[in-house]
Amino acid sequence: MSQTLPEVREGVGAELYVEVQQFYARQMPLLEERRLEEFLETMTEDGSIEHRPNGWKLEGRAQLLTEMQARRGDPDRPLAEETSARNAREENIPYYDGLVYRYWFDRMRITTAGDDTLHVRYQAIVSMTDRRGKVSFEPTTVVEDVLVRRAGQLLTLSRVVTHDAADWADKIHNPS
Repeated sequence: MSQTLPEVREGVGAELYVEVQQFYARQMPLLEERRLEEFLETMTEDGSIEHRPNGWKLEGRAQLLTEMQARRGDPDRPLAEETSARNAREENIPYYDGLVYRYWFDRMRITTAGDDTLHVRYQAIVSMTDRRGKVSFEPTTVVEDVLVRRAGQLLTLSRVVTHDAADWADKIHNPS
């Protein structure tokens, strides 16, 4: 039996484009504010986040919450020691202690695949600001999300973050 795949349509109308922008405007501040359970409610129960190349994939809200709680840190704690994302995972230490981080998205392209599925591709960068006001950046990325509509709400089914630098996970985080 052959399966009929939904038609993929390039480009969307202004109303849907604004709805997707508003979804991210709600979702990402939850992560920035470390409201992790609320952030994960913007994902499907089986949602995933994958970092490429040479990274890792986390699947399901439970696994995502465990990892995020371990890495997200506390902006009111002293600044985290200089470390890389890979070392932070291997040593099970917070990565963002002492930092306020922000996600910046640009050049969003949205395509539809059926009535309830959107493919969203955008460029992103993460800025980190310490208490002294020093700003540093994570390597730039291309992000590809699959959003699905459930009970009238958009949710992230999957997010693939492709880092522009192959050794991104070994970069020293927030160097002095």
